[in-house]
Amino acid sequence: MRPDHPIALITGASSGFGEATARLLAAQGCHLALGARRVEKVRALAEELAARHGVRTFAGALDTRVTASVDRFVAEAAEALGGLHVVVANAGLARGTDRMDSVLEEDWQAMLHTNVEGVIRTLKATLPHVRKSGWGHYFTVGSTAGHWVYEGGGAYCASKHALKALTRTLRLELCGEPIRITEVDPGMAVTEFSLVRLRDTEKADSVYKGVEPLDANDVAECIRWSLTLPDHVNIDQIIVKCRDQASHNGTKIHRRA
Repeated sequence: MRPDHPIALITGASSGFGEATARLLAAQGCHLALGARRVEKVRALAEELAARHGVRTFAGALDTRVTASVDRFVAEAAEALGGLHVVVANAGLARGTDRMDSVLEEDWQAMLHTNVEGVIRTLKATLPHVRKSGWGHYFTVGSTAGHWVYEGGGAYCASKHALKALTRTLRLELCGEPIRITEVDPGMAVTEFSLVRLRDTEKADSVYKGVEPLDANDVAECIRWSLTLPDHVNIDQIIVKCRDQASHNGTKIHRRA
């Protein structure tokens, strides 16, 4: 049932976990549908991976906050590549560290629209194509913030708790079908995450000061590994943290002088 060259759709593929996952899956022989708002970057990545690994690629503009954008991208990708097997719902973000009495509406709306509603749109649009293919694997990229809460992270933590609920519901609903579901929940990882959240390079760098954090490839490897396992094996959840981070909420972190 498993195809020799699965077709994988990745949201938020222009950088971070999405880009790293695209690189690993292309090296594995997967054909790729890469979507992101930064369309020039994602198209350049698609061209590079097609040339390097000989896989077929499709790339285009994708804003998971907009239903029409998701529906259009998924339909065009499935038509161009001949179907879909793997979906990596990676697009997500964090904005601000304000407490509940001062959190900006534009910030919490951006997080909920992207981290929750965007995933619902992605799941709904891709499921008919994955089911039609006869074999599939869904990945959602969450966070340790979906397992704990912390001050200044109410809206972000709420969005990742909701994502966990969506993923586990999908696991129940697809039980009995040849489609696996895996949630990957990273802790501290160096990507554009902190810069987007804090809007300040110095503050973003200070988050990882004295720590050897995960990088995007570490998280992408969790996805690659889960995908390669025998079809009867479903990795329901991976919580992955660097050795220096012991707690989910960041209260226990070893920092070197």
